[in-house]
Amino acid sequence: MVKWYLDKKSKIPLYLQLRDLIKYYISTGIIKHNERLPGVFGLAKELKINFETVRKAYKELEKEGLLAVNRGKGSFAVLPHQPSPLRAREDHSHEVSPPPEISLRNVLRRLWHQGKSEKEIKWLINRILKELNRQSPKPFVIFSECNVAQANQIAQLLENQLKVKVKPILVSQLAEEINKITNPEMSLLAVITTGFHLNEVRRIVANLPVDIHVLITQMSPETWNKLTSLSKNTKIGFICKDRDTVILYEDLLRGELGEDINLSSCLMEEEAKMKEIVSSVDVLLVTPAAYEAAKRIAPEGIKIFNVFDRIDPITLRIIQSAIAQKLKSVEALTARIET
Repeated sequence: MVKWYLDKKSKIPLYLQLRDLIKYYISTGIIKHNERLPGVFGLAKELKINFETVRKAYKELEKEGLLAVNRGKGSFAVLPHQPSPLRAREDHSHEVSPPPEISLRNVLRRLWHQGKSEKEIKWLINRILKELNRQSPKPFVIFSECNVAQANQIAQLLENQLKVKVKPILVSQLAEEINKITNPEMSLLAVITTGFHLNEVRRIVANLPVDIHVLITQMSPETWNKLTSLSKNTKIGFICKDRDTVILYEDLLRGELGEDINLSSCLMEEEAKMKEIVSSVDVLLVTPAAYEAAKRIAPEGIKIFNVFDRIDPITLRIIQSAIAQKLKSVEALTARIET
């Protein structure tokens, strides 16, 4: 069931809160593919906010490919599904093996012909299952990001909050890592990622029995307070990986700090411009993907802020609940095997 709520005391703009909430609902399947979203005016009335706030959130989702607008009919959730590259190795395999059930039946038939009783065979099967269960890895979660520092930092935070092992894995290494897991439905509780890598992660694990959760990251109130306390003459630089984020944050920063702020922006790939900005500003704002690159060339003493340095507490609580439920299911299945 979809619950609509916003934290109106937060410094995070309402349209970004709403965008992230809808993104989470779409990514987790609470809002289904092709499901019609509430109308702009109806949702604005329910949340007691300006309809332009809802319209702006919907526009952001449409740009990200998570929303399709059908004029006259409304806005609909979009959840792209593509084949998983993990299955490529199966498609190119030339070995033909019998189904596991047939192999097991042949083994049991041999035991029966050797004179083993039904009771002895059941005892042997249970003993093997218990041994396999003891040898199997403990349930864990993967947090996947493109930046090593953020992957490690958030994985540690999630481990403290979720009370289970959380492995930080780069998105580029995710397929290889999951291929190593022999029994993902028993050991891998979920793959967690940020909204920036949602589609990529979905393509990697699309056909596997693994839950995917989106962890929304945003700028913390502490960082906002530091930025709003800066003088009007402060030179601010912003560096990120994609053009849409540049446009979004230029709009957001000018809206919060004033249209007349001294702001320069560029993409990571624009190396000459990035070096020029880093060497001329007083404060540098970066996304996690740009953090390491900017830090390497930044002069000593320059203030560098990660604009996604806070985990949204609402999505964290939703993930905690989902992981706890999955852990209970795994523990119940393990208990049945042991008995």
